[in-house]
Amino acid sequence: MAHDEKIAELTSNDARSEQPAAAAPAQMPDVATLRAMMHERQYTAGKALEQQLEADVLHAREVQEELLFEMIEANKDTPFGREHDFANIKTVEEFKARVPFTTYDDYAGYIYEVMEHGTRGVVTTEEIVHFNETSGTMGNPKGIPYTKRMAEILMGYSGAYTYYRSYVGAGEGLAGGRMLTLIESHYDTLKSGISFGSLSCKAIAEGRPYLAATTTSPDEAVFTKPGTDTRYLHARFAIEERDIRDISSVFITGVLDLMRYIEDSWELLVCDIECGTIDPSIQMPADVRAALEARIKPNPERAAELRAIFERGFDEPITPAMWPNLLVIRSVAGGGFAPYTQRLRRFIGNDVHILYTGYSASEGAFSVPFELDNPASVLLPRSVYFEFVPVDDPDYSHTLGVEDLEEGHDYEVIITSRSGFYRYKMRDAIRCVGHKGTMPTMEFLFRLDQTVNMHGEKTTEMVLRKVADKVAERAGLDLVDFSVYPNVDHHPARYEYLFEFYHADHAAIDLAELSRITDEELRAGNYDVDYMTEDGTFAPAVARVLQDETNQLWRDMRVMHGKAPNQIKPVHIIDTEQKRRFFFALIDGEIEG
Repeated sequence: MAHDEKIAELTSNDARSEQPAAAAPAQMPDVATLRAMMHERQYTAGKALEQQLEADVLHAREVQEELLFEMIEANKDTPFGREHDFANIKTVEEFKARVPFTTYDDYAGYIYEVMEHGTRGVVTTEEIVHFNETSGTMGNPKGIPYTKRMAEILMGYSGAYTYYRSYVGAGEGLAGGRMLTLIESHYDTLKSGISFGSLSCKAIAEGRPYLAATTTSPDEAVFTKPGTDTRYLHARFAIEERDIRDISSVFITGVLDLMRYIEDSWELLVCDIECGTIDPSIQMPADVRAALEARIKPNPERAAELRAIFERGFDEPITPAMWPNLLVIRSVAGGGFAPYTQRLRRFIGNDVHILYTGYSASEGAFSVPFELDNPASVLLPRSVYFEFVPVDDPDYSHTLGVEDLEEGHDYEVIITSRSGFYRYKMRDAIRCVGHKGTMPTMEFLFRLDQTVNMHGEKTTEMVLRKVADKVAERAGLDLVDFSVYPNVDHHPARYEYLFEFYHADHAAIDLAELSRITDEELRAGNYDVDYMTEDGTFAPAVARVLQDETNQLWRDMRVMHGKAPNQIKPVHIIDTEQKRRFFFALIDGEIEG
C-alpha cells in the first residue's frame, strides 16, 4: 500500500474519533464581561506580537538565518537530518548544496509513522501536536505536521494579532457587541492520539463554552452534525442580533454567500424569528431541531425591524441598517478572492473595513496584514525560512532570500519549517509589492499547479479568473463563480467555461454570444491561446451556464464527505473526473439546447 493510501486509511471516518466537548466553567460571566476579558487578552498578546514583528523586520536576513540554523541544529539527529549531514552544515550555501528541494511525497513515510504510532523524532525533534488537513493527489487527505511552536505562531497571528490590528484601525467600538464567526469546527483524533483537521477548528473547540456568549451562531452551527443546514443557522441567528461589531470568515466567499442567502430567504428567516420557530423545510437532524427549538423564543420586535429593512429592497447596502455597529470583516479577501470582496460591497457598503488576513496555508502562517483595507501583507521572519525563485525566469540552482526580492516581481515560494519540511516547494506564486523595514510585503497571486496547460500555453488561474470577471461584466451578469474544463477530448482541444450567475434569467442568456465574449477575453488574456486558436491548435472557447446553487451544492457535498467547510475553495479548474461529472451534470440543459 502506498504511503498516501495509508494516510488516507488513517484519516478516514472509521479511523477517527469525535472531538470531545470542552468542559464549561462553573459560572459563566455575562457577555459584556466576556468581551472585555477577550479584548484585554487579545489586545495585549496582539500588541506583543506586533512589537516583535516591528523589531524583526529591521533585521530580516539575520532573523531568518538564526531560525534556519536553530532548526538544523535541533533536527540533526532525525533520519532526514542524518541523511543530509545537518551536523556539518555551517552556512546557508552548504544547506542549499546538501538539501534537495522536496515535496510532500518525500515525507509521507515519516508522517505515516507519526500518525499511526505518535513516534517522536521522526520528522522533527519537536513534539507534533496536530496534523493540519489538506487535500492530496486524487483528493486523498494529507496531514501536515504541526509542532507546538508552529501552532502557537499560526494561532497567535491569526487570532490575537489580527484582533489587535483590527482594533487599532477600527477603534474601541470593536471591544463591544457580538461577533459573527463563519467558522465550523471539524477535526478528529487519530489512533496515535494526535488531532487531525483544521488547526483553527481545534482552537474553536477549545473555546467552545464561551462561543455562545460572544458569537451569534449557535453551538449546532459550529459543531455540526451531518445533514444540518448551517447556512440557515448562521444567517437566522446573525440577523436577529442587532449589535454585531465584527465578522470573521476564513474566505470572503463565506460572507458573500451568507449575504446572498439572506437576500433570497429573508421572508422565511424573519418569520422564524418572529414566531420562535424553525421552518419545516430547513434540513437538520431531529435532535438538533429539538435542542434549538427548546432554546429559541419569539422575537416579534426584531422581526418587525428586519421586515421593514428588507422590504425596502437590496439596491442599497443592507448591513448599515441591519448591523449599524459593524466595523470590520476579517478574512482571506485579496488575490483570487478580490472579485468576491468587490461583490460583497453591494451588501456592506464602503464604510465597513476589511482586514485582509495575509498568506497562510496548511503548512503554516507566512505573512500578516499591517493595516486595514490593504491587501498587502508582510512576510513573517520567525515563521519559516523562506527561499524564492522568480516565476518568469526560474533558476532553481540559485534561490533568493527575503533580502533579494524586488518590488513588482513575482516569485515561487519555498519554505523550511519547524515541522521538518526542508526546501519544500509550496507551488504558490506571490508578488513583492514593497518592503516593511527589510522584509518584503506581498500579495498572493495563484497556485502554480492550478494552471491549464494543454499545449504549452500555461494559462494561470489568475488569468482564468480575470477572463470570467470580464465576461460577466460585458454580459451584464452577476457572477457567483466559474469553473474551466480543459477539454482535450474535443478536436481540436478547447477551453470550456462553466458560469454560475446570480439572479440571472437563464432563458434570456444568448449562449453563442456568451461563448464569443469568453473566447475573445481568453485570447486577450493569453497571447499563446490567441496564437494557437488562430492556427487551429485550439478550437474557440465555449461557455455554459450552471444551474443556480451549483457551487453551494459542491460545498455541501464536500462537507458531507468530511471536509471542513473553512477549507473548501472554489473549483476554478476541473482537473479530476469527479469534478467533471459533478459540474457537467448541473449545466442548465434548457438553455444548452
